[in-house]
Amino acid sequence: MYGDWQNSQAKVDRYSSAVSQYGNARFDAALALLEPLLTSHTADAHVFNLAAACCLSLDRLDHAEIYWRRAIALKPDYCDAHNNLGVVLKESGRLDEAKACYHKALSISPTHAGAYVNLGRLHAQLGRSDEAESCYLRALELQPGDGDVYVNLGVLYQEQMRLREAEAAYKSAIAANPRDAKAHFNLGVVLKMQHRFAEAEASYRHTLALRPDYFEVKINLAHLLLNVGRLEEGWALFETRYERAWPARKVAPPPVDFPLWRGEPLAGKSLLVWPEQGHGDSLQFCRYLPMLKALGLAKLSLACSPALRSLLETIEGVDACIPLDGEHDIPKHDYVCLTMSLPHRLGTTLTTIPAGTPYLSVPPAYAAQWKGRLPEGARRVGLVWAGDPRPDQPAINAVDRRRSLDARAYLPLLRVPGITFISLQKGALTQPQIDTLPLEFRPFDPMHGVHEFADTAAIIEQLDLVISVDTSIAHLAGALNRPTWVLSRYDGCWRWLHDRDDTPWYPRTRLFRQTQPGEWDGVIERVRIALEQWPAHERAPT
Repeated sequence: MYGDWQNSQAKVDRYSSAVSQYGNARFDAALALLEPLLTSHTADAHVFNLAAACCLSLDRLDHAEIYWRRAIALKPDYCDAHNNLGVVLKESGRLDEAKACYHKALSISPTHAGAYVNLGRLHAQLGRSDEAESCYLRALELQPGDGDVYVNLGVLYQEQMRLREAEAAYKSAIAANPRDAKAHFNLGVVLKMQHRFAEAEASYRHTLALRPDYFEVKINLAHLLLNVGRLEEGWALFETRYERAWPARKVAPPPVDFPLWRGEPLAGKSLLVWPEQGHGDSLQFCRYLPMLKALGLAKLSLACSPALRSLLETIEGVDACIPLDGEHDIPKHDYVCLTMSLPHRLGTTLTTIPAGTPYLSVPPAYAAQWKGRLPEGARRVGLVWAGDPRPDQPAINAVDRRRSLDARAYLPLLRVPGITFISLQKGALTQPQIDTLPLEFRPFDPMHGVHEFADTAAIIEQLDLVISVDTSIAHLAGALNRPTWVLSRYDGCWRWLHDRDDTPWYPRTRLFRQTQPGEWDGVIERVRIALEQWPAHERAPT
C-alpha cells in the first residue's frame, strides 16, 4: 500500500495520522501531514487519493482533480480514484466526464456500490429517473441495508411524487441507522406532503432531538404549524429563518446597520420594512403596513422590488418606498423588520388575520393608461397557468414545477362559451405557450405592454374573475378584492391552510386543490364546471 516507502515507519505513521485527521473532519491538518509525502519521488497512489479527498472537502476542486489524476497515473486500475474523480468532475459541472469516470470504475470493479450510487445521483441530476433508480437498486443489491443509498432512493421517489415509496425508503434508512437525522427529516417532509401532519410533526421534532441545530427542520416545522393553523407557534419558529443564511432560499438579515425590530415601542420612531422571498410575499404581507403606522411611527419606509414600487406606494401610511435597484441609498432608521416577521410581531392568530380588502389600489395614471385597452365582454376572466422558475434555487424550482401547468391544460376552460379570456401570464418560457393553443381559443394577451405590477393591477381591475395557479398574481388579485380562483398543488403552500377551499387572507378567493399528487385533470374539470355555473352575483363587488 505504501509503495517504496513502506519500510519507513515515520512515513507510515504520518499517513496513518492523516487518515485519522481526515476521519475527524480536520482536513487542513490532514493535508499538512500529507504534504511531505506528496512531494516525495516515492509518493503512493493512496496518498494522492487521500489528499484529493481533503481538497474536495475544503472545496478546492482544482487541486482535488490534480491529485486524483496523479493517483490514477500511478495506479491505472485504482477503482476508488476513478470513482472519486467522477465526484469532483460532477461538482465542477463536467457531467459527461464524470459519467465516464463512474463507468470506468465499474469496468474495473463491477460490484463497486459507491460508483453505482454516484452514477445514480448524476442520472437524477439530469432528470433520468429510471436510470437513477436502477443504479440505486443495484447498489442496494451489493450493499443491502445501506441507509445512505435508501436516502438517495427516497429523494428520487419524492421528486417524482411517489410518496409512499419515498416513505418506505426513508423508513428503511432509519431502520439501518436510527440516528440518521436526514432520513428522519425527509420522512417528515413526505408525511407532510401526504397531509399526515401529526406524524410529520413527530418526525421533525425527533430530528431536532437528534440535531438541535438542523436549520431546515425548524423552517419546515414552522411551515407545518402555519399549515394547520397554529399561527402563533409557527410565526415564532419561522423567525429562525434569518439566524443564518438558508441556502435553499438565501434568506439573510437585511444588509443594513440598524437593529431588527423585535416589538419595541414605535411611537416617534422610524422603521424600514425589508422584503424577502418572492413578490407574492410582499403583496400578501404589505397589509400590515397601516397597522405599523398606527403604532405611532414617525416614519414608515418600505424597501421593495422596482416592479412593485408604483403599486405599493398606494398603501396608507407608507412615507417612503425605496426601490432596491442599486441606485437608491437606504437612509438610517431606528429599526428594520423583515416583511414576513410582521405577522409574528403584530400577534396574528387564525382569528385576527387582517383580512380587510382591498388594501391595494391602482395608481390613477396606470388606470388611465389601461382604460379601454381590453376587449369588450360581458364576462372577462384573467388566466395564469405557470409560476416563475428559478433554476438557480433547486428547492424552489421543484415547487414551481409542481404548481405550474402548460397553457394547453386550460383548453377545457377556454372552450366555455360566453367568456372573454385575458392572459395575465408573464415569463420568457410560459407566455409564448399561448401560440401552442388553437387560434380560436387563444386568450387576449396584453402582457407585452406590462412592465410593473401596477400595469397588471390596472388590467385586473377591469376583470370579473382571475383564475391562477399559486403565484404572485393570485395575491395581487386578492389584495385588489377581485374574485379569484386559485389552483393549488396537492402539497399546497402553508398560507392556504390544508382543510378548506376558502382562505382567511382573501375573502373573495376560492381554492381548487389537487386530490392526488400531480393530478391536474380533476382540478381543471372542477374549475370548468364552476365556470359554467358562475353566477352573476359573483361578478359584482361585495
